[in-house]
Amino acid sequence: MGWVEGAEGFLNKHIRAIGIIIAICGISIRVCVASNSYLDPDEALHYTIAAFPWHGLVGFYFNTTYILHPPLLIALLQPVMFFGHSEVLLRLVPSVSGALFPWFVMLWVQRFAGNGAALIAQLLLTFSPALIDLSAEVRAYTLAFLFFSVSLLFLEKSLESGSNASMIWFNVFLCLAVLSEYAVAWFMAAAGIYAILRLWKRPASGRLFLVWALGQFVALALYLFLYITDVARLSHKALEGMYTTWLGAGFPQPHENLLRFAAHGTLQQFEYMFQLRELDWPCAIVFLLGVYWLWRRKSPLHAILMVLPFCFACLGAIFYLFPYGPSRHSAVLDIAIAATVGAGAAQFARNRLLPIAAVALPCVLIWIFLSTHSHEAVAGYLTMPRPDRQLRDMKAATAFLQKKVPDGALILTDYNTDRMLGYYLGCPAFGSIDWRMPYSNHDCGILHFAIYPSDQFESLADIQGGLAKVHATYGSERSVWIVSGGWGSRSSIANSVPAATLFGNALIIFQESDLRPQTSAHS
Repeated sequence: MGWVEGAEGFLNKHIRAIGIIIAICGISIRVCVASNSYLDPDEALHYTIAAFPWHGLVGFYFNTTYILHPPLLIALLQPVMFFGHSEVLLRLVPSVSGALFPWFVMLWVQRFAGNGAALIAQLLLTFSPALIDLSAEVRAYTLAFLFFSVSLLFLEKSLESGSNASMIWFNVFLCLAVLSEYAVAWFMAAAGIYAILRLWKRPASGRLFLVWALGQFVALALYLFLYITDVARLSHKALEGMYTTWLGAGFPQPHENLLRFAAHGTLQQFEYMFQLRELDWPCAIVFLLGVYWLWRRKSPLHAILMVLPFCFACLGAIFYLFPYGPSRHSAVLDIAIAATVGAGAAQFARNRLLPIAAVALPCVLIWIFLSTHSHEAVAGYLTMPRPDRQLRDMKAATAFLQKKVPDGALILTDYNTDRMLGYYLGCPAFGSIDWRMPYSNHDCGILHFAIYPSDQFESLADIQGGLAKVHATYGSERSVWIVSGGWGSRSSIANSVPAATLFGNALIIFQESDLRPQTSAHS
C-alpha cells in the first residue's frame, strides 16, 4: 500500500500543476474547434462592430450597444485584430478564458470542499461539450466566467483571512465580469447574500465591510448604467418578440404551472452542460448529494451559495427578465453545478485523488465521444450545430459568389447572412446591422447587396417578398441572386428550388430565375 499512499500524496501536492495541464488541454481543444467552423451571425456582428471606426469612448460605446451585451469583449477584440482577423484570433479571448476559468473554479472549490471535489469541478467545466462550443465562439460569456471565478476566489480568501487587498481584487474582477456579460447577475446576487451571511456570522473589521459594500455599490451602478444606455432602448415590442419566439421556451408560458416550469428549467441546466439526456438525472441527484454534504458536514453557507443562483435565475425568468433554460444565457450556473457535483461525487472516493483520477480519464473520453455522436444533444437557443457550419462550406460559397455572379447583378440576402458574408468577403457593412432600418444596401467589390429587413429568410414566401421589394426599388431588369444563411437548416428551401446550390446545411445560393418554374407551376 506504500506506493498508493505515495501516489496519493504526490497528486495532492501537485494538484495545481495537474490543473494547469488540464487547462492546457482545454485550450488546445477549444482552439482546434474554433479553427474548423465559420462565424455565425452573432459572431460576425461582434466582428463588424469591432472593425467599425469609432470616435472617442462615447462613439465606441454607442457602437457596442448594437449587440445588447456589455462592451468589454469588443474592447478586447480591437487590439487582437492588429494581429489578424482569422476565426481563431477572433475567438482567442473566449477560448483562453473558457479553458482558464475552470482552473480558478478549481482553486475556489479547493478552499471549502477539498482537492477531489476541486479536480472534478475543473474536469467538468473544461470538457463540457456545451462550454467547449461556447468558448470557441466570439462571445463574452466565458470571459465573464473567468472574471467571476477569479472574483469568487478572492472573495473566499478575503472572508477567510480578513484581507482588505483580497476584497479590493474581488471588487475589481466582479466589475470586469459585469462589463463582460449580463448573465453573471444571478450568481453575483447569490455571492452578495453569501458574503453578508459570512460577515454576519463571523464579524469582520469595519474597513473590510466598507470595502465590500463599496464594490457592491459600484457593480450595481454599472448594471444600472448598462440598463439605461443599452437594454432600456429596446422597445417593449422588440422584447416581447424575443420572449415569444426564439427565447420563448426560457420563460413560463400562459397558464403554465410555475413549480413545473422551475423544476423543468433546473433540469435543463444539467441537460445543457452535459449534452446527454442520460446524464441529467444522475448528475442532478449527485448535485443534491453535494448540497446535502456541504450543508451537514462542511459549510452550510456554501450550500446556500450553490442553490441561490438557480433560485434567482428562475425568478428572473418568471418575471420575464432573462431566460431560464438549456442555453448559454444561464451557463454561469454551470459553475455551481460543477462545484456541487464535484463535492458530491468526491465523497464516493472519500475525496481521494488517485481513484478520482483513475476513473475521470476514461469517463471524460466516453463523455466527449457520446456527446459528439449523440443525436439528442441539447443545442440550446439560437445555436448553429458545428456540422452545419464547416469553414470549407463558407469558403466554397464565397468563391461561388465571386465566380458566378456577374457584374451588375444584385444579391438579395438578410441581416444574418449579410453579416457573415461581410466578414468572409472582406467588407462588413455596419449599417445593415440595425433592424430598425426599413431597407439597406451596399457594395462589396463588384458584388451589390440588397438586404431585406429581416433577421433571416424563414421560407420561400419570405424570399418572394424580398424579391418584390428589390424590383420595386431597382426595377425588374436587373438579375437577382438569393443567398440565405443564418440560423437553422436551409434544406427545406433547397427542396423547393432544385437548381439551388446548398453549401452544408445552412447556406444556400440560387438565382431568381430558378424560382420562376416553381412560381408558374403554382399559378
